[in-house]
Amino acid sequence: MPKETNELFSYTSGRWLYNEEKQLKARYVEFDIEALKECASTVLGSPCVQLRKLPEGLYNKVFSVKMENGKDVIARIPNPNAGNPKMVVSSEVATLEFLRTVLDIPIPKVLAWSSPGPHQNLVGAEYMLMERVGGRQLSEVWDNMSERQRFNLVKNVVEIERKLVNTPFTGYGSLYYKDAYEESYPGYFKAINAEKVPGKENEVSRFVIGPTTERAFYADNDEKHNISHGPWETAVEYLAAITKREICSVQNFYLASPGDTLPFWERVSTPSSSKLHVKLLEQFITVLPYIIPPSEIIQPILMHQDLHFDNIFVDETDPSKVSGIIDWQATYSSPIFMQSSFPSIFDCEDPYTWGAVHLTLPEHFDTLSIEEKKLAEDSLDRLRLKKFYELASRKMNPLLAKAMDAMRNDECPTSFIFYIVQQSAFDGPIPLRELLIQIYEQWDQITRRNGVTLKCPISFTEEEIKQARQQAEEWGESFSEFENFRASLLGKDGWVPHEQYEEAKRAFENSKGELERLRNGLEHTL
Repeated sequence: MPKETNELFSYTSGRWLYNEEKQLKARYVEFDIEALKECASTVLGSPCVQLRKLPEGLYNKVFSVKMENGKDVIARIPNPNAGNPKMVVSSEVATLEFLRTVLDIPIPKVLAWSSPGPHQNLVGAEYMLMERVGGRQLSEVWDNMSERQRFNLVKNVVEIERKLVNTPFTGYGSLYYKDAYEESYPGYFKAINAEKVPGKENEVSRFVIGPTTERAFYADNDEKHNISHGPWETAVEYLAAITKREICSVQNFYLASPGDTLPFWERVSTPSSSKLHVKLLEQFITVLPYIIPPSEIIQPILMHQDLHFDNIFVDETDPSKVSGIIDWQATYSSPIFMQSSFPSIFDCEDPYTWGAVHLTLPEHFDTLSIEEKKLAEDSLDRLRLKKFYELASRKMNPLLAKAMDAMRNDECPTSFIFYIVQQSAFDGPIPLRELLIQIYEQWDQITRRNGVTLKCPISFTEEEIKQARQQAEEWGESFSEFENFRASLLGKDGWVPHEQYEEAKRAFENSKGELERLRNGLEHTL
């Protein structure tokens, strides 16, 4: 195979420090290049003169397709790690059309895709052809935008989020075209009650809610295991499915063949602690119906999962106006409270105070050095932007703000346990146990607030609580030391840019011993 052809099929935007063969395989997909060109030619009525690979993300191959008549479109092909490819493409196409035609959100139009039907897909892989988004990527203009322009952009983003929050679905899962879905999968829900979008009844009738494309349900071929992928009618069913998914992950890790197991630095449980872990997850399912948040913030909605600078396009002349939002792949409807967070473009790590507070430079600002003053001013700029988003949401999108408030109550374990459960197989049993103990201790307050009269269905003795908290303290110290070292060495999963690979690989090899020492110390606390 010619090198240039292989590069179209392979991941070429970086390296991995470990498990590289597995990572590359998860991002390798072959397709018929000429058939994809022919598809574009048919749709656009002009011969294709160039197919060029664009910078790729972790889940897709993206190509610029240029035609003889000057038209230029985008082709996207999902990698194996994106999930079930037929469902991923089918759902994204339907989601884009729903957002564009029902909610009037600026979204690129899909021109063609590998829709199910009697015709053979000659491309040999699932694909979609879509218009290019007008305007410029926000990353290109952000540094030159004034604060007023950035604040106006915040309002435009909040207005888009308001449309999403105010359009609750009938169930939890992902969007599909009704016609395409019926041919492929059994069972579905009507996507939305038509009265929620007056004047759009015909458009809404085209869509249904089917199985989720949420990637966590397809990680490491979880699709093969006996877990539900939806759709689900209630939030309790959806959250129980997440919990059972985590149980499956914990159990299957220790049943996997040696070649499938994670490296020692990615494991946070032992075979013995996994039994405790499963028991704790089952206890969560037991208390789940009684600790669920209020009904108005568990409504199923769509929300963009990754609003970073490269996924937002803005107007050429007025960068405060959104001209398009891309990358809605693996979007799914889930409870509002689980999607109520600051978009990454407006978020920051600086210490943050909620509510209508006046933000100022530090009192001792005049005594700082020039460099310290610059750091303080930059911090204030970030905090003002984050504050403006919060206040704009409170005014324009109050339900989202209410969900954010409910989920930031550090004194109530039910405000955090739902996040812990979602990644419990990765975090291990200790954080989950502590939150379940807190729920047991605060059961009367929790159930009184939720209007429930019931004895707590789980229990812990005083001695169990004492031992658990002593273990949690030891584990917390060990985990923090281990995780900080692991993250500084490997990042999220060992990915590095090409130019940093050799140096990073040497550092990794030289530090494996220390990494294993810290991991063994962590294991002794379990």
